Amino acid sequence: MGLFGKKEVIIPSEYEQFNKFSEDKERLLCVGSSTTECKHKVEAKVAGGNRHLKLYYPKNRGEKVKKYWLPMFNIYDEHSAMSLISSWIENNDYTTSISEAHSRGVKKEIRKAAQKFGYDDTALLESADKITTCGAFDLERLGYIVRVCYSLGLISEQQAWMCLEKLREEAELNFANWDDYIVSFLNGQEGLGTNWYSDTHISYIELRQDSQSFINRYPLA
Repeated sequence: MGLFGKKEVIIPSEYEQFNKFSEDKERLLCVGSSTTECKHKVEAKVAGGNRHLKLYYPKNRGEKVKKYWLPMFNIYDEHSAMSLISSWIENNDYTTSISEAHSRGVKKEIRKAAQKFGYDDTALLESADKITTCGAFDLERLGYIVRVCYSLGLISEQQAWMCLEKLREEAELNFANWDDYIVSFLNGQEGLGTNWYSDTHISYIELRQDSQSFINRYPLA
């Protein structure tokens, strides 16, 4: 539940019912959960999207996302949606390292967010000391894009779970834990100089503070 302008937004009960999954499905929703939480909160003014596969868009928000946002990734229809997702997964870069200057920027962002929420940043900073690659940047974005594409009818539910399963596999292959993963995401964000996803790590910290969040219940290790 949230606010859209001055009107209260209530997620329809069918969405709430649909988004109740078994544990084997819940674990697949971890990748992209932090970005989904912060970005869907902006798009729909509704919290809790991190736990959902099917996102609810009030009024005409969904059509605007389809018309203006998805084309930024060359997603225009069903074919281009799966083509983009498959290509990103297949060609993701897990080897390129960011500069020391960018690494310092990542640590600064971690400290700033942790201080805001009274969160112990020790583990995140330890991850930042050892993780210099940025492969999680595309994994995390894809975890959100898959949800958006499914919610707007551009891919099927089966395709969505298949993509999320592959993203989870890639995360498990390349990262020891979620802290390493989110640092890698931040590395990519810092290296590209983009702030469009700038609240992802803030949502991550908030989810870390929730004992029932999926990233706490389903660790990578």
